[in-house]
Amino acid sequence: MVNGLLKTAQGVPPGVATSLQLPQDATMKLESMKCLVATLKSMGDWMDKQLRIPDPHSTKKYKDAGNNTEPGSIPGDEPTEASDTQSEASSEVSDVSTIGQRCAYKLELQEGISLFNRKPKKGIEFLINANKVGESPEEIAAFLKNASGLNKTLIGDYLGEREDLSLGVMHAYVDSFEFHEMEFDEAIRVFLQGFRLPGEAQKIDRIMEKFAERYCKCNPKVFASANTAYVLAFAVILLNTDAHNPMVKNKMSAEEFIRNNREIDDGKDLPEEYLRSLFERISRNEIKMKEDDFTIQQKQSMNSNRILGLDSILNIVIRKRGEENVETSDDLMRHMQEQFKEKARKTE
Repeated sequence: MVNGLLKTAQGVPPGVATSLQLPQDATMKLESMKCLVATLKSMGDWMDKQLRIPDPHSTKKYKDAGNNTEPGSIPGDEPTEASDTQSEASSEVSDVSTIGQRCAYKLELQEGISLFNRKPKKGIEFLINANKVGESPEEIAAFLKNASGLNKTLIGDYLGEREDLSLGVMHAYVDSFEFHEMEFDEAIRVFLQGFRLPGEAQKIDRIMEKFAERYCKCNPKVFASANTAYVLAFAVILLNTDAHNPMVKNKMSAEEFIRNNREIDDGKDLPEEYLRSLFERISRNEIKMKEDDFTIQQKQSMNSNRILGLDSILNIVIRKRGEENVETSDDLMRHMQEQFKEKARKTE
């Protein structure tokens, strides 16, 4: 189709007989050019939606082109059909050039995304050098949060790094969330939709500590301190694993969940009705990550806890007996809660 439009826009080749008169030939060229540009624009818009990255170089040009009410007219002169046609054709050619630049922009962006999915640090460096992503942690965080096609496992690994830039990006990433008046479990759901928790305990610690700090900053009256949110966040993740992993045979009860979380609010108990409501919401509605980056085969081979990156935490709190039969020990759960509380005290 594009080739046909292009040939028509080029006109009748020299030496080829045609029944079209000159004005008709000019009209056919112009209309073919318009169809070609509309097709390319549609392809560009589709690419925009796929990458979720607006092209900053084209927006103003398209807007200006749409505001030309008298294309080809010259102040003080009477517009003619020939001048109108020539000016419109020139405008369409300019649009084609702009669309070509957009395609090149997106291809280079896709190259950076592909590199990130192999080596995150190299990918970010490439995108910065190619002027596809800004150098500030806030700009990199916005890219990781909004761009499509990024491997969510590698996003989590990158956010968990302790290097200055990665740490700054992680802080900016977490601070970009608005948890104001949001239930604690809902905040965790929203937070974990964009990446998979890394496998290293230290990386998980850094990310969840920052999450707890951000939640308390948005909701200063919910908990006595960010340490409470930190301990409770792990308790919620553990509960999610316990309640929805089919390998866990002995499920935790609401009373056990409440008992395991005593005195976590700076030595005081959280309201029992608050913990019970939290338990019921998690039990009814599993915390899941958006699965847009996984194929059907991957979905079939991964349960949601593995997709979320909760296997590391699962291995902490369950005792494996063989490969298929795993049971939860309530004593071990309480022991791990004490470890999280101790970690919170050390952080404070």
